[in-house]
Amino acid sequence: MSDDLDPNHDPLDPPFETKLALPMFALSTVIYAERADGAILLLQRAAGSAMAGLYFLPGGLVDPGEEPFEAAARELREESGLELDGPPRMVGCYPMWVYGHDMLQLSFRGRVRGDGEAVISHEHTAHRWIDPEEFAAQFSDDAVAALAGADDRIARLLTHIGTDARRYLSLR
Repeated sequence: MSDDLDPNHDPLDPPFETKLALPMFALSTVIYAERADGAILLLQRAAGSAMAGLYFLPGGLVDPGEEPFEAAARELREESGLELDGPPRMVGCYPMWVYGHDMLQLSFRGRVRGDGEAVISHEHTAHRWIDPEEFAAQFSDDAVAALAGADDRIARLLTHIGTDARRYLSLR
């Protein structure tokens, strides 16, 4: 019997014979949270997290059924107590390997409401606002080589972050 005639068949699920072995990615977001003066928020990652001790953009996993735009705003709110003035805007997308999984990282940007006073969550130990050009400069070829050493995964991740940061700068 053909799958097309099976009343229990999901029309979005192709027949077994035509299924492909596709890579699966978890989906995560980060946000370039902008203050009125143009500075962006970085949060210092707490012990036990990926990139512990390093400063990075607010973000996290997209929950099942959640829109990525909503996830970016939610993560900002949960991690810093800050709200956006409007909907976040897409900046870019890049692959990464973190917590033992392939991820697809979507990046957004958005202006924070108010004066940008962050109240960090337990996931972080500190925060700072920096010029986005200073953030992008941290991902030069020399800096990536020094930070990654011989680890190709880290080098690719840092290169992707640097490319994304430069893309963000071009959109300002």
